[in-house]
Amino acid sequence: MGVSSGFDSALDGIVGVRQILPCQYYDSARGSRLTGEQRLMLALLADAINVYQQGVLAKGTRKRLLYVDAERWIMASGVIRHTFSFDTVCDALGINPTVLRRGMVVWKHRVKRAAESRAPRHLRIKITPRPRNLSHTTRGRNDRRTTVSA
Repeated sequence: MGVSSGFDSALDGIVGVRQILPCQYYDSARGSRLTGEQRLMLALLADAINVYQQGVLAKGTRKRLLYVDAERWIMASGVIRHTFSFDTVCDALGINPTVLRRGMVVWKHRVKRAAESRAPRHLRIKITPRPRNLSHTTRGRNDRRTTVSA
């Protein structure tokens, strides 16, 4: 058991969340390729993972909305099991949905922590004096000429 867990942790360092192993794309045990439905499911899963990863730190509204949709689809564990739910897609491709989901959440927290550590801890404000226009002279209150009629 110790050898297996060591192999799994070494494999996690090599194979990232964004990668799909060739044995998952081509079923080497049966020697067959993915069916059309499985290729569609793989494209759906790959797109959702890409949108999720691009939107984690996104500031733009469109990317952020796409990220929220992808996150809801990925995190909906067993709520609704339809043909193209995250769990069904992963099962059809031979991927453990719980492990993939957990890996994506860990990745998200790691990326957010790294972004927060790079962010400045306080707001820096540089105050510069306004330039004075020396070519224009203005008259103050005391400089006004008043005429007094007698």
